[in-house]
Amino acid sequence: MDIKICQAVREAVGDDMLLMLDSMWAYRYADALRVGRAIEELDYYWYEDPLVDEDMYNYEKLHDKLDIPIMSTEYVPGRFYGLAPWITHKATDLLRGDVSVTGGITPLVRTCHLAEGFNMNCEIHHGGNSLNNVANLHVTMAVPNCEFYEVFPCNGDNKFGLVEDIEVDKKGLVYAPTEPGLGYEIDWDLLHEGYTGTAE
Repeated sequence: MDIKICQAVREAVGDDMLLMLDSMWAYRYADALRVGRAIEELDYYWYEDPLVDEDMYNYEKLHDKLDIPIMSTEYVPGRFYGLAPWITHKATDLLRGDVSVTGGITPLVRTCHLAEGFNMNCEIHHGGNSLNNVANLHVTMAVPNCEFYEVFPCNGDNKFGLVEDIEVDKKGLVYAPTEPGLGYEIDWDLLHEGYTGTAE
């Protein structure tokens, strides 16, 4: 079914649109290989998280069999200190991280620099909420080896903490903030709505 969906998407958008597949750890090795070969033929740009992050053994096998770039390490055990084996064992072509899961702006910048040392990209994952999206944007702008800015427009409980969220324009672009700090105004009134007292 996933292969049929990928074929339908490619047919719908044409050959000029960049497409990536995020499988969200859905497969075991045999199915991951089958899907990977199919999306290679469809000229997908990368293949993200086909196997669970702990399965370095099968990522290595998959990497040997496929030409499409593989991206894993979104939730790799050990975070920054667990990334080096993925590079040296050739289990991934791209690193993945974000300020929330990686542990903040500084660990994410270090992750990007680690990838850069091996001439790899570190593609930054969406932040999951308004303020994390802003922090991810700053890291994306600060490093030379992240090609895309991934942002899910926030709503519900994830739209939180900012007076105005990052807006994606009609061209699919976002723009660097120009104000001090992270460049976005904190919604202090909203944050103070939940205030009940200060512990002494």
